[in-house]
Amino acid sequence: MTWDVVVAGTLHRDDITTPHGRRLSLGGSAVYFALAAARYAPVHVDGIVGRDTAGEYAAMVRGAAIDLSGVVVSDCPTFVWHAVHDFERWVTSSESAEAGCDAEWDPNLNAASRAAPVLFLGSMHPRLQQTVLAQSRATLIGADSMTVFMREDRASVRAVVEAADILFLNAEEVEMLAGRESWSDAARELCGAGRLRAVVIKQGPDGAACVTGSNVYDLEAHPVERVIDPTGAGDALAGGFLGYCAREELDSEASFAQALAEGVRCAAAAVTTFGTEGLLALHVPRS
Repeated sequence: MTWDVVVAGTLHRDDITTPHGRRLSLGGSAVYFALAAARYAPVHVDGIVGRDTAGEYAAMVRGAAIDLSGVVVSDCPTFVWHAVHDFERWVTSSESAEAGCDAEWDPNLNAASRAAPVLFLGSMHPRLQQTVLAQSRATLIGADSMTVFMREDRASVRAVVEAADILFLNAEEVEMLAGRESWSDAARELCGAGRLRAVVIKQGPDGAACVTGSNVYDLEAHPVERVIDPTGAGDALAGGFLGYCAREELDSEASFAQALAEGVRCAAAAVTTFGTEGLLALHVPRS
């Protein structure tokens, strides 16, 4: 037996440019998370997608333990994210978007999603995250956010953080949220806020760290031949982390070090190809 996992997040078209070329592919926080977590446990996806790509998403996850019945299909087109990645600073040097159907989504979880013991709130407006939280009966909750939401509605972001068990942020985000210049100090300060027990710091090519009130688990990035596209790596890390907890039916601090290792491995798979191809390869049966 394993715990079921539910993810509420985005399903997008990604137009990505890196030093290795340009590719248009299916993506979004819910997709990268689900493909990683489904290695370990059944995953239910909640979000919205345009009719223009709904069939492509269904075909992409066929064969994986991923349930898309919670995804709303809109007549408006799917959101498109255009981004150019800077491999010197490991940031996006430019971004733009075609809004599409995202603004229509009013989360209404079905019975399976409400009952799933593990919940991940992908990076999206805290109002949407709170709507999902109000419907979920999950006992292990992970959450992500972005600096733009912290600037716009810091109080709502903090409310989500305090309702979560594990927070997944990069160093800049956790420092901004806690008002500290050191990510380790910022993460320790956040632990114990509400029910929050751990902060996972996403460090890109430097790996990741999991900070609790009493410990820091630090891991280097899993070795890869070369990074092609870092899009979705953070969501894949969260998927591996929470997916491992779901498979083992563990949510104590004693399980966090191994959960972090699984997350780092999933992040490595995500960056080795454009789009989701690296994560999809994890679901191909071995002969």
